[in-house]
Amino acid sequence: MSERKDRPLSALKDVKMRQESIIKEFNPAMNKQVSQARQQSQVDRERASFSILMDTARCERSSVEVLNVYAAKTKAVSKIESMDSSPDKIFRCTWLYSSLTRDVDGRGEGTTKKQAQQQSALSILNKLQEMDIAKGMLKYQQNKYQ
Repeated sequence: MSERKDRPLSALKDVKMRQESIIKEFNPAMNKQVSQARQQSQVDRERASFSILMDTARCERSSVEVLNVYAAKTKAVSKIESMDSSPDKIFRCTWLYSSLTRDVDGRGEGTTKKQAQQQSALSILNKLQEMDIAKGMLKYQQNKYQ
């Protein structure tokens, strides 16, 4: 077997040595601390984005847009899980919001796909508002601006 000029064996040996040193230095307890730090960062992002959820007029007017903005600010995943239609021309949508700290799903139905999506996004926004109010973020935001 001949050696390629662009990838000499010495370079591959260096890579293998680096990988082995990473494996030896791995500490699961440290990984847990990183995980806790990531979760705390997620909580901080959600706290900072709480004001988006409290704009109820905007949430009702364009819930899909608000949910997408909130998901972007909190670095979460927001996606449509399923979109079904029944023989009676009613569309049913299931939407999922997923972050490091929580998973919320919303369901909606309407005569059009857009209505079903708006209803499912509004359902998620309402659940997120309830969760955050229960955590006391509303009090935190009020104290922050006083």
